[in-house]
Amino acid sequence: MTSRSRTGFFSAPAADGAPSGPSPAAGGGPASGAAPGPGPGASGDSASSGAASSADALKVDYIFELGVEEMPAGYFGPAASQLRDELARALEAARLPFGSLEAWAGPRRLAAGIRDLAAMQPDFSQEVTGPPLASAFDANGNPTKAAEGFAKGQGVPVSEVFTLQTKKGPYLAVRKTVAGRPAGEILAEALPAILGSLKFPKTMIWGEGEHRFARPAHWILSVLGGDLLPLEFAGIRAGAVSYGHRFLSPGPLSVSGPGEYAARLAEARVLAGFEDRHEAVLAEIAGAVESSGLDLSPVVDPDLAREVANLVEEPAAVLGSFDPGFLDLPLAVSATAMQEHQRYFPVLDRQGRQAPNFIAVNNTRARDMDVVRRGHERVLRARLEDARFYYLDDRKASLASRSPELSAVVFHSLLGTYAEKTERVSRLAADLAREVAPDLRDTVMRAAELSKCDLVTGVVKEFPSLQGVMGREYALLDGEPPEVAEAIAEQYMPVRAGGPLPATPAGAILAAADKLDTVCGCFSVGLDPTGGSDPFALRRQALGVLLTILDRGWRLSLDPYVERALAALSPFAARSPRESRDKVMEFFSARLKTHLLDQGVSADGAEAVLCLHGGQPLSALQRALALEGLKRRDGFRDLAQTFKRVVNIIRKFGGRDLPVHPASLSQDAEKRLLEAVAAVDADTARHLHDGDFAGLIDRVAALKGPVDAFFDEVLVDDPDESLKTARIALLNRTASLFELIADFSKISTL
Repeated sequence: MTSRSRTGFFSAPAADGAPSGPSPAAGGGPASGAAPGPGPGASGDSASSGAASSADALKVDYIFELGVEEMPAGYFGPAASQLRDELARALEAARLPFGSLEAWAGPRRLAAGIRDLAAMQPDFSQEVTGPPLASAFDANGNPTKAAEGFAKGQGVPVSEVFTLQTKKGPYLAVRKTVAGRPAGEILAEALPAILGSLKFPKTMIWGEGEHRFARPAHWILSVLGGDLLPLEFAGIRAGAVSYGHRFLSPGPLSVSGPGEYAARLAEARVLAGFEDRHEAVLAEIAGAVESSGLDLSPVVDPDLAREVANLVEEPAAVLGSFDPGFLDLPLAVSATAMQEHQRYFPVLDRQGRQAPNFIAVNNTRARDMDVVRRGHERVLRARLEDARFYYLDDRKASLASRSPELSAVVFHSLLGTYAEKTERVSRLAADLAREVAPDLRDTVMRAAELSKCDLVTGVVKEFPSLQGVMGREYALLDGEPPEVAEAIAEQYMPVRAGGPLPATPAGAILAAADKLDTVCGCFSVGLDPTGGSDPFALRRQALGVLLTILDRGWRLSLDPYVERALAALSPFAARSPRESRDKVMEFFSARLKTHLLDQGVSADGAEAVLCLHGGQPLSALQRALALEGLKRRDGFRDLAQTFKRVVNIIRKFGGRDLPVHPASLSQDAEKRLLEAVAAVDADTARHLHDGDFAGLIDRVAALKGPVDAFFDEVLVDDPDESLKTARIALLNRTASLFELIADFSKISTL
């Protein structure tokens, strides 16, 4: 081959760096990402693809189900979402268009259905890069063995090789058309890998295999276009059948596609969808009361109803009863014995008092439900007997008398006992009360002294979720003031994300002090939360402190309370006070930023406020909201640029601590700016005291004109050092007013 072949067979790269020659053959675009599905426990998760391809003419439906032993109630909702999302991603990566994707989950199954799936992956063009162009030709311009070997390895003549411009320079390349694969092949490869990647709180290995899953697998349903699609997972080979209710319809049932999946399971006494099961649970509870003919009202806890819906495949409820003598127990005790230990629903009478009844939801409708009811009654009686024993035993001593026992109960091995924590929280709560509610100091102190005493009672040891609740009950029985008792109960609020905050001021003070001690304690000994691990719920507790401050409207700074909390923790500290303080304040600032974003504050607006005022939660929120209002006004861009210019000059020349000497300012623009700054400065104390940051912003924004005039008429970097110093001092005083709101240099969305 002559040197002419180099230009004849290897064309120059296109001007934009794209390969020369014809464009790749048009093929089907990737499927769209999975659409957001319902929350945990929901089974109607769906995704869709709007892609079009040459394979659109032939579409098929696919149904998949993995049958397992009963999974815990909280496992399979998230697993269904993972299955849906990962399957959608796999189809997208394979360029397989589909119409919709739905996932189902229940105690014994995890399933997915795909409708209008392209039966074949579209053909596509693929560019394969070979050796560098420099090594592809010899000195005479003829192809080297590297070029010939590359072409031969790709199964094409050298004449079809072209030049591809890459970041590393020109390379030889080949454009090949790759034939699409059947959808069945892709699914058979993807699904076992997806199943193996699903995340559960705990997994197990069973049999002789090495597969890990939430529970042992028993069967696989896999039908594509009405025919069995062979695949294997955890030693189980796929078939074309599912299985119904374990007891009511245990035999196999054929399922040909996702369109009939839910209906075929319903025939076999299984409700595939979470919403269907949830509605059935609520209907069964209402029906059990109605059929009794009694004037009763069930107490349906929403979380418990969702949990029960995830424990049954076809619910069947019965109304049971217990000895009225157990009604002497506080409702919280008997209700907890029913709800947490047995997943029963308490019942109230027409006066709203606890009735000697309960509702149990079963997974099987027996021929004789009376037998089932009597079984539940025997189990509940044993639970209530235990609760009554502990309750009566607890009443032999007052709540206050149990305080010495806290010295033997460890709060954390690195942070001492609950007696030590109680002492720290008491001092911190007293300090908070002194600032936000001085008249409640004695109430808060008494509540703090008793706050942890119920942890050593028998009822709380048996029912840990009643901590605080039993403290309130026992405090009231001991004759403590109601506001003290209520504060004891509210100290743990909010107990979950989005949960209610303390309703009383004393409870809010105690809750904030308790959480602040925990957060500071953990950081002081190095128990920081990591990206995916927060075993002490420090994020929730820090947010709880912030939300309590905002809810109560406390205009206070966190800094002194963090420092006091850390000082009290010094005997346990593994870090220096300064390091601990910086980490704690940064942690609170991050939580506050998240809250500001939830309130509609922009990211840069939140950062501009928090970098200066992050330690003042209420003021920071009000500043950020006022700043967002300013950002929506016409002319904000010019205003922000003016403020940024002032800040940048201060940073360039320094002068933060320079006093302003009016006698050194002789030009009119200087004097006008000084007068405007002095006028605004005179009003700042009032605006800050009232929390009127919108008004403060209006006053500060009025400085734009005098500042612009100053820059137009005055040279800051004057050769006369005394003039330069005076002007920088004036700008510094001006900037200090801007910073009462935010650091405008951090505003980027102009």
